[in-house]
Amino acid sequence: MRTRTLGRTGWQVSEIACGTYGSFDVSGAAGERLVQTLVRANLDLGVNLFDTAPSYGESERNLGLAIDALGLGADENVFIATKVRKEELAAAKLEIGQSFRLLGERIDLLQIHNMTGWRQVLPYLCEMRDQGRIKAIGVTDYRTPYFDEIEAAMLTGQVDVIQVPYNIMEREAESRLLPLARDRNIGVLVMTPICPLFRRGDLLGRLRGVPLEQFRDYGVGDLGSLCLQYLLSKNPTLVLLPATSKPARVASNGAVSGAPPLPPDLIDQLERHVQG
Repeated sequence: MRTRTLGRTGWQVSEIACGTYGSFDVSGAAGERLVQTLVRANLDLGVNLFDTAPSYGESERNLGLAIDALGLGADENVFIATKVRKEELAAAKLEIGQSFRLLGERIDLLQIHNMTGWRQVLPYLCEMRDQGRIKAIGVTDYRTPYFDEIEAAMLTGQVDVIQVPYNIMEREAESRLLPLARDRNIGVLVMTPICPLFRRGDLLGRLRGVPLEQFRDYGVGDLGSLCLQYLLSKNPTLVLLPATSKPARVASNGAVSGAPPLPPDLIDQLERHVQG
């Protein structure tokens, strides 16, 4: 697994990291075992960043249990990222405290998850970073109309990482946020790198008929890995956050790392195919 420097944090992070939306929101002993299996499968591939959130159901709890079971709490080469969604500061502090308890008192990257209230919460996160309680601050929103707010937060100089939607169908970040992140040395995590959050069927329809055989030499075995390789090849600084509940999918996602990047002509061909 290749690594990339996550902006100004200086962290060497696996270019394919582990998202947990949906996939870690499982209950019971069987769910806990599944998450531990998924975390171990990611670690075995060299994945070293795990991203969760209070709004992801049981995800924080299950990730925290896996961290404890696998002895990752003191591993400085593994990075734990979560989020705070509450807008009012007192409620945000309570939410953050709960996240620390669930994750074993270990949060490396704390991201503001609601861009309507970031101005109230950001100063407190700066205090936490100054005190060493967290290592880095991020902002994130899956709603493209809030890119203006993400941009405003980036311009404060206090944001270390952004997490934004970006995939072959959803490319708004490409022209606005990614250039600013590059100029400001802000790390970029990519949510929904395979398909838009609520439009999986649209993507599969548009990719139907793509001749996968011409992508085999680039670590591509299916449409999901094709979408990951597309982003890795487009931008050498992105860290992708696919989420899956299937260990076999973890392996196929990871197979694109280390493979040669797609050449420009194949990237152009793929974009034209999706655009119709």
